[in-house]
Amino acid sequence: MNGVGDPRPDHWKGYGPFQQVKHELIDAYLKAWFPKLGLWSGKVVYFDTHAGRGSYAGDNPGSPLVALRTLLDHTARDQLLENSEFRFVFLELDEQNASELRGEVERIEDLPRRIVVDVEPGDAFEVLRRGVDALKSAGQQMAPAFFFVDPYGFSLPGDLLAEIMEFERVELFVNVMWRELDMAMHQELKAGHGQAENLDRLFGGDAWRNIRGETMVERADQGAKLLADRVGAKWWTHVRMVSGGDAVRFFLLHLTNHDDGRDLMKECVWTVCPGGSMSVRRSENPNQFLLIEEKPDLAPLRQWLVARLQAGPVLRDVLKEELRSKIWRWKHLGDVEAELKQQKRLRRRGGSLSLLPKQEALFH
Repeated sequence: MNGVGDPRPDHWKGYGPFQQVKHELIDAYLKAWFPKLGLWSGKVVYFDTHAGRGSYAGDNPGSPLVALRTLLDHTARDQLLENSEFRFVFLELDEQNASELRGEVERIEDLPRRIVVDVEPGDAFEVLRRGVDALKSAGQQMAPAFFFVDPYGFSLPGDLLAEIMEFERVELFVNVMWRELDMAMHQELKAGHGQAENLDRLFGGDAWRNIRGETMVERADQGAKLLADRVGAKWWTHVRMVSGGDAVRFFLLHLTNHDDGRDLMKECVWTVCPGGSMSVRRSENPNQFLLIEEKPDLAPLRQWLVARLQAGPVLRDVLKEELRSKIWRWKHLGDVEAELKQQKRLRRRGGSLSLLPKQEALFH
């Protein structure tokens, strides 16, 4: 690691809405994820692959300290620590950054015994590769783990992420630098710039060549799905960070194989982005960085529900399962139900919903 330096030292001088949203999502998710696993598993691990130096200017904590403080301040902390050990693994390539982060951790007073923090300097993906290979060779499972993968550039090892996702209780939260990735794909398709091999490695083949769209938002959405397929995740949820117009700087991509993980991240995203557009933009005013309105537009959900019921009654439990793949929350479906019932367009009997007779024409 001799000669390795922080590729973006100025990054730590400011703290904007993108960092704020990223950290709010980590905090919101871990508040529920820690007890989901910690009350029974015996061991829970949080990985931060590019941990940085611990804090930004203005005493704003970075992602490692956000995650650690989420557990330290958790209302169920003592109960969680009775049942499980919590290990935080902070990986950082730059030795100076790692040293500063280690100092931040050491300044935390009275760290409970069953909270173990490891700050490890080194290439994160090399460290993870060794760990994954060792577990697979021994035929062992990984302890329940949440990985925050926040690399510089778009040098994501798709094959490694796919192997990590094969473990039973793993969640991935990946910062995808879409602006650079989108540009690399465009240049490669247009003239060839020697990036095809890297792109193939990331996406597990050349399917990236089929990403099309007039806007970066459209292409980013396709890219998120393609990466989820590459990693082998059942569910993916992403939040776009938009610097202006439809210029997507990066998107945060949550990957999970568990229904509960998908439901939880949807709830977190709706908390941070109340209108559900899954987009956040840069703004000088930290109170005005959301692209969306506080009240979501439920017209598309209303249209989906009506179309779904036109063939006949449907159990609400079935609708709940189907809604998991959509952007909306279960609460929103209840709001739409109430509205349609008030308009005398919907009937609920037992656990099923149906359109009222002679009313279907109103929806065509």
